[in-house]
Amino acid sequence: MANSVRRVIGLATIGLVAAATTALGAGVASAQETPPPVAMISNLTGKSTSVALDKGFTDALTSLDVTPGPFGSASISDGTASFPITGGNVTVYKPNEVLPYVQGRIEHSGSGLTLTKGDTEVTLDNFVIDPGDPAVLTGRVRAGGQTVAESTTLFDLNGSTLKPITIDQSAGTATLTGTTVTLNAGAAEALNGAFSTDALKGGTTIGIATIVVNTTSGTMPMPQGGVETGGGSTSGTDTALVVTGVALLAGSALVLVVRRRGVRGH
Repeated sequence: MANSVRRVIGLATIGLVAAATTALGAGVASAQETPPPVAMISNLTGKSTSVALDKGFTDALTSLDVTPGPFGSASISDGTASFPITGGNVTVYKPNEVLPYVQGRIEHSGSGLTLTKGDTEVTLDNFVIDPGDPAVLTGRVRAGGQTVAESTTLFDLNGSTLKPITIDQSAGTATLTGTTVTLNAGAAEALNGAFSTDALKGGTTIGIATIVVNTTSGTMPMPQGGVETGGGSTSGTDTALVVTGVALLAGSALVLVVRRRGVRGH
């Protein structure tokens, strides 16, 4: 009987040690899953996300008699729509160590786009760029003065075309350009319904996004250079776009199109 008890106790002890070892190993593995970032901006204070509108997209709007216009503090000039960055944060890791390597959110409160056709006007505003996986741009949608959706996906962001981050030390800014902004399928369907057409398609290229952010609020300096420093292109077709700052990646493309990536209208 005593031997049996000792065997039970021994087996229980071995089990507890094994469990503790496994838990310790998992803890170490978990700690290794998130390496330290190479850069961080804890509180974005500007500047802007702009989208150079693709001619195919603007021609499509013209053919539908849909006129795009700026809303709030946004502006449209020489084929480029710009939206001031009003807040958010961004953390940048070395590519391939963490996916997506740019994380955070870029906010553009108080600006957006209007898409107008006759008596129908759709407003897309309060854009937020999420450089996650997939990377998208979300925003509020209003029609006829009524809120249709407080926050919904408007655009998808493709970071595979992203160029290396550039830093202007004298101006205290970081610029990220090259993210391709495309119309989200759900946004295309909603816009088609609003304008009584079937011409708008998910995946339509809206334009190329450029994000310029202030780096003075960063708790770590922004990287510059190639992929090895965190300054190269993001991996994956939906990464990035938006938003501000360094990486913000990706694309801020924001708006324009409507409703991640008036006609449709981050």
